[in-house]
Amino acid sequence: MTRHVDLLAVLYQIWGALALVTGLALIVLGLGALAVVTSAQHAAYEGGLLAGLTAFTFFVFGTGAMLWGGAHLVTAKAARRRRHWARMGGVALAVLNLFFVPFGTALAIYAFWVLLNSESRRLFGAAGGARPGATEPVAPAT
Repeated sequence: MTRHVDLLAVLYQIWGALALVTGLALIVLGLGALAVVTSAQHAAYEGGLLAGLTAFTFFVFGTGAMLWGGAHLVTAKAARRRRHWARMGGVALAVLNLFFVPFGTALAIYAFWVLLNSESRRLFGAAGGARPGATEPVAPAT
């Protein structure tokens, strides 16, 4: 199951990078729409309000996509380090990925298969922060 967790981390990194690129492209488009609003000729252009709304929409979706990509990159890094919270973070992202048909759905199904497996639970340790292979501290004999 270690190979599957590592593969899922790589897929999350790729998905996160694609979201970051998409977010950056949307922000650039928003800057273009903002340029239309602030241009010297916009006084004669009657679509200034719509261009402003378009710029705002691009900025909102661009920022959201960049946050979405960042969440995937952080979760992927934590999954490679086997942090206990990465498993539930990956499952939470997978639930939302279900709505990004078809690639997000396929990624989500694979993430569910990997992260909800009992072997993965042991691999990531208990929710309390215990790591696999960690031993309990032994009190010195008196």
